Amino acid sequence: MKDESVLDNFSLLVSSLKLAQRAELFDEGHDKNLIEKLYVDPLPNNGVFKQMIQDNTVFLVGRKGTGKSTIFARVQEYYRNSKTEISAYVDVKTLYGKLAQEIKLDQNDNLRERIMLFEGFLMAVITDLIRELLKNLEQKNVLLKLWKKREYQTLIKKLEEIKSDIQDPDFREADIIKNLKRSQKVTASKEGESTLKSNAKISKSSELNIEGSLREKINGSAEEHDEFSGILIRNFNLTEFITCITEALESVGIRKLHILLDDFSEIDYEAQQIFVNYLLAPLNNWSNKFIRFKVAAYPKRIFYGDIDKGKIDEIYLDYYELYKVKDLPDLEKKAKEFLDRLLKTRFEYYLEQSFDDFFQIDTENSWDDYLETLFHASMNIPRILGHILHYCYQSAIIYGKKITKVLIEQAAQKYYRNQIKYYFEKTNFLKEAFDEKLDRYSQQVLVNLLIERAKNLKAELGTDSTELFRALPKGRIPTSHFYINKEYEKFLHSLELNYFVSKYYEQADRDGVTISIYSLNFGLCQEQNINFGRPKGDTKYRKYYISRHFNYDKLLQHYLLEQKQFVCKKCGHTYLYSDHEILQKIGMMCYLGCKESESVGEVYKFKDEKLFDGIRKENLLPEIELDILHVLSQDKKARLFASLIARELDCSHQLITRRSEKLENMELIEKDNETIEGKQRKIYRLTEKAERLYFSE
Repeated sequence: MKDESVLDNFSLLVSSLKLAQRAELFDEGHDKNLIEKLYVDPLPNNGVFKQMIQDNTVFLVGRKGTGKSTIFARVQEYYRNSKTEISAYVDVKTLYGKLAQEIKLDQNDNLRERIMLFEGFLMAVITDLIRELLKNLEQKNVLLKLWKKREYQTLIKKLEEIKSDIQDPDFREADIIKNLKRSQKVTASKEGESTLKSNAKISKSSELNIEGSLREKINGSAEEHDEFSGILIRNFNLTEFITCITEALESVGIRKLHILLDDFSEIDYEAQQIFVNYLLAPLNNWSNKFIRFKVAAYPKRIFYGDIDKGKIDEIYLDYYELYKVKDLPDLEKKAKEFLDRLLKTRFEYYLEQSFDDFFQIDTENSWDDYLETLFHASMNIPRILGHILHYCYQSAIIYGKKITKVLIEQAAQKYYRNQIKYYFEKTNFLKEAFDEKLDRYSQQVLVNLLIERAKNLKAELGTDSTELFRALPKGRIPTSHFYINKEYEKFLHSLELNYFVSKYYEQADRDGVTISIYSLNFGLCQEQNINFGRPKGDTKYRKYYISRHFNYDKLLQHYLLEQKQFVCKKCGHTYLYSDHEILQKIGMMCYLGCKESESVGEVYKFKDEKLFDGIRKENLLPEIELDILHVLSQDKKARLFASLIARELDCSHQLITRRSEKLENMELIEKDNETIEGKQRKIYRLTEKAERLYFSE
C-alpha cells in the first residue's frame, strides 16, 4: 500500500490532465511557473508553441480536450516575460452567454446584439490586459518593478478610463438613423433574407430608439457586410477605442497585442458570422498588424468570413492532422511518443517515481505496450487520458495495486458509458429545437449501424478463406476500423467531434482512390465486444484496414437514403438523397417542380412529431443545466463546488452559479456550506428528485 502523500500526488497528476484547462494551470496554490514545468508540446522541439508565438493570426483547431487551453496558457506565460508584446484572453463562449443573459436577445435585434458584442469584447480585452499588466509587474525584479511601477500605474489608469468610456458610449444619433435608412435601400439576395425590426435602445444617455425595417442578410455579399460593419464601427467608435488602447500600450514600449479567443466554436454558427464579419476580421485587417489573434476552435466548426485564409496559420491538434506521415506505423509511433513525453513530465513533477511503480510492467507487458493501449483508449487526447487514469486510480492505485492493460480497457469502457454515451442519453431531456433532436437521433441511428456492421463482420470473417483472415482466431478478429470515400467524411463530423469515431489515417485504396480510415471508440468496442486494432506479426497486416470488407460506403449510402431527402421550400417537391450531386450542380434549383433556384433544402425523412411523444416538456432543460446534473451524478461522494464543475464542463464558474440557482429552485440540486482548504464553499449535491427524473435506469 502506497503512503497517503503518494496517493494524493497521483490524484493531482490525474487532475492536471483530466481538468486540462486554463483555470487549473493558474490556480493560486500552485507555483507561478507551473505551466512551464508541466507543458508538453504535441510536437518535438516545442513545434506547436513556436508556431503560436509567431507574428501572425493563428487558428488552433482540435476536439475538446486536445490541449488548446493549455497551449494558450503557455503562450500567455511567454508573453508575460516579453518586454514588447502582451496578450489578452477572451472566453468567447462566456462572453456570448453573458450577452444573451443581459439583453435576453430577441432574434431580430441584431443591431443591439452587435453593439453589445463590441462593448463586451472590448471590456473583456481591457480587463484581461490590466490583469496581465499586474502579473507582468509582479514578475519583474525589485529594481525593475520600482522603475516600471509608476509607468504601469499610469497605463492602468488610462485603460480604466477607456473602460468607462466604453460603458457609456457617445453615439451620434443622426448618423445612425441616416446610415440605417440608407441601408434599407440595399437589395439583399433572396436566400436567407430576413427582415430586421429594430426597436433598439442604443445609448444609456440618449435613449435613442430606432424604428425601421433593415433588410439585412447574414450570408450576404462582402459589400453588404462592409457597409453594415462600417455603420456600426463608425458609430460605436470601435477604431477609436482600439487606437486609444494601442497608443496606451505603445507608451510603455509594447509593440504587439495578441488577443487569445478561446471556445470560439462553442457559439452557434450565426453568432460566429457576426463575431467574425463585424469584429475579428476588421480588427485583424485594419490594425496595422498591432493586433494578432490566436483562436481556439473545433474542426469543421469555424466560420472564416472575410478573413484571408492565405494570411493566417492553422494548427490541427488531433493526431492524424498533426502527425501527417506517409506510413501508418510511423503515425502511431509519433502519437505514442507524445504520450510518453506527456506522462514522463507529469510523473517526474508530481511523483518522482518511475512508471513500473504504478504499471504492471513485465516480460509480457512492456511500457510500449501500455503506451499503445493508452493511445487507443484516449486517441491522444490529454483530457480523456486523465479520465482513464482517474478510473484506474479508483480501481487499483488506492488499493495498492498496479495498473494493468485490462484495467485500462475497463476504464475506457467506463468513460465511454459515463461520458460519451451520455450525448445520446440526454436527448429526451434536452430543451432544444425539434430539428436538433432529429439530428441527434439520426446520429444515434448511424452509430447503431456502425456497431451492427462491425459485429456482423466479426462473425463473417471467421469463415473467410482469404489469406488475410484465415489464420486469425475465430471470435477475435478485429473489426474496429473501417474506411469510406473521402467525400463522405462530412456525415461523420458530429460523431467524431463527440468521440464516437476518430479519423485514424488517410491513404489511397487498392484502386488508387483517396479514402479516410476511421476507428470506433475504444471504450465502445470494449462494451460491444468488438476487437480493436489490427493483427500483428506479419507485414501483410500493414494494409489490414483497407481490406474491401471494411469499406463502409454502401452502409453510409443506405443510411442517407433512409434518413434524409431533399424538399423544395416553395412547392414541396421531394427528391431522393441520391439526387444531391445534380442539385448541387444546378444551384439547388427545383428542376422537377417549380423551377425556382436555391429553393431545395435537406430535411430528415422521419420528421415525425410523435417520435418524442414520451417526453414530458416540464422536465426539459437546456444542455448546460443537464450537464451540471450529469457531473453531480458521476461521483455523489465528491464535494463539488461551482469552479470544479466549471472546469469539468469548460465554462465559467459564474455560469454554473447562475444556472444552479434555477436548478435549486426546481429542487434538482441542493447546496451546503463547507470549508475546503480553508475556504468557505457552496457544495452542490443531486437531489432524489433529479436522480429519479434524469438518471434512473
